[in-house]
Amino acid sequence: MEQPTKTKNAMSKRVIAIIITAIAVIAIAAGVALAVHRHHATSQLTEAKTACAQAADRLRVAQNTYNALINGDEYKSAVKITAKQVEDSKVVTALAKDSEDEAPKMVACNVDDKTALERNTGLIDKNTTWYETHTKTIDTDVKNVVKARDTKTLKDTQAALAKKITDAKKLYDASKDKVKDNKTRDTLKKQLDAAGKLKDGKDVKKLKDAQTALDKAMKTVNDSVKAKQDADKKAAEEQARKEAEAAQAAAQAQANAQAQAQQSYTAPQQSYTPTYTAPATPQYTAPAAPQYTAPQQTAPVQPAAPSKPSTGGNSGGGPVSGGHGCGSLCTSTTDTYDR
Repeated sequence: MEQPTKTKNAMSKRVIAIIITAIAVIAIAAGVALAVHRHHATSQLTEAKTACAQAADRLRVAQNTYNALINGDEYKSAVKITAKQVEDSKVVTALAKDSEDEAPKMVACNVDDKTALERNTGLIDKNTTWYETHTKTIDTDVKNVVKARDTKTLKDTQAALAKKITDAKKLYDASKDKVKDNKTRDTLKKQLDAAGKLKDGKDVKKLKDAQTALDKAMKTVNDSVKAKQDADKKAAEEQARKEAEAAQAAAQAQANAQAQAQQSYTAPQQSYTPTYTAPATPQYTAPAAPQYTAPQQTAPVQPAAPSKPSTGGNSGGGPVSGGHGCGSLCTSTTDTYDR
């Protein structure tokens, strides 16, 4: 009877050993599975963090490119350009509108949850796209504005130079024989020829330099014209002064001559009466005396002569014949003598 009992106990021990072994195997398997699960979860988290970090790096590059653009000189210059400075004001409006868009908010990767990391990674990628898109858009806007400004500047500069050439030609023609130094007109002509060759050029700087050179040459000509006008005016004033002095001297000389003539004319007038009266008596009485006295010497020889004229018949005799032609003068003299 002892044999079966031993066999039964042995079987019981084997079953217990098998159960223990199975439990151990299950425990090991569970541990392994748990370890595998944990490893997989850790790996996925690591991968999510890596992906988020890579997205953040791409975002950082896009941000730097965008910031370099809007902080650059070209953009700063473009945003100052007004609608009046360009041919088409729409480009200025577009740049202003695109520049007003707000940049997205920052998203971080400093989380330990795989799902949160994946969500943030998606937001970061979206922000990167915004920066890249706006960089291209604003860069295009800036180029359009600058191009529109340069186009209008070129046309305006060409028009200004053309007008300056026209004005310079007018000045060149009008200043002929009116400048003090004709070299100034020669210089203006040279600048006119040079500007004429450049007027349709595309180099704004050269066009402006040509206009500046014309301005300088025109100023020189105008200064020379004024210098000649001043010199002519001074010469005319000097000539007028000399003529006035000569006229004044002539007038003074004439006045002096008139004064001297007046003095020499008045002096004879004071002596005219004695000069005229003194010779009048001798010129009148001197001939009468000889005519009167010559016949009076024979009067005593013929005392009867006075009675003969009353008869009217005696035409002879010296005294009577000598008296012809005397008239009343002889009679008057005879009467005086008889008395």
